Amino acid sequence: MKEFFITAGELAEYLNCKILGDKGKKIYGIALMQDSTENTLTYVMSDKRDRIQDCNAGVILTTASIGLPLYRTYIFTNQEPYYMLNDVICYMMNKGLYCNNENYKPIIADSAVISQNVVIGNGSVIGENCFIGANTVIGDNTIIEDNVYIGTCCSVGTENFEFCKTEHGWSKIRAVGNVHICHNVFIGGNVVIEKGTVGTTFIGAYTQIDNLVEVGHECRIGENCHIVACTALAGWAEIGNNVDIYGQSAISNNVKVGNGAVLLARAGVDKNIKDNAIVSGFPAREHKTEMRCQAFLRKLYYKNIKKDVK
Repeated sequence: MKEFFITAGELAEYLNCKILGDKGKKIYGIALMQDSTENTLTYVMSDKRDRIQDCNAGVILTTASIGLPLYRTYIFTNQEPYYMLNDVICYMMNKGLYCNNENYKPIIADSAVISQNVVIGNGSVIGENCFIGANTVIGDNTIIEDNVYIGTCCSVGTENFEFCKTEHGWSKIRAVGNVHICHNVFIGGNVVIEKGTVGTTFIGAYTQIDNLVEVGHECRIGENCHIVACTALAGWAEIGNNVDIYGQSAISNNVKVGNGAVLLARAGVDKNIKDNAIVSGFPAREHKTEMRCQAFLRKLYYKNIKKDVK
């Protein structure tokens, strides 16, 4: 089988960037910093350079800086690496790193029930006793473990909604990640789960997701979570274990929700939530505090009405 890779030197030349280290270092793919290996490239933003020592990537795309470990290979950019991410992914795809799975047919367990008009992408795996509802689309390289129920008209592993704003407007970032759904997960109808841009969109075991829920790219949802209809999770959101999220709630990108937290209906979460917290309102805050604020505003409102009547 043909080996697909690029070298650090040719990627640096394509990006018109300087390189420090082994120009011949082989790169077999791109990965998030925490998932990187000796055979992958990762990108490190300037505010996270102090974490480079803990990174396992063979090649690192980052901004020039002093004090980097010399045993690594670096490609230096004058702008934040995120703005070059699409160029890197497109170059890898053009070199065949992510375009060689056409011959990998999906693996479907004999006990899985696949309804009418279901599309299952290349390289996907569907475990024992799964049910896939009619008109659902399962994207390439999706992993679905045993005893998973997915309702009708869902899109699992759909293209990511990640755009980078440049001086020329919004630029789409291609996706090479996937989706991993653990065992005993229940997913209702018309649910959209985006595949990761670089990494994996992950849903933990025994989690239940109601109808009309959006799960963004690279979201990580823990075990035994309960997510009610019309909830939206932006990319990179991280939900702990045993979290309850009630209807029409929204979680911003890169926000972390702690274990055991409860997000009441229409909560707008734009910052991290502590373990076991109960929050409501927008911006979401401790529920009792939100209720006091609402009571104060109502009293103020009715007090002003009485003044107007007099």
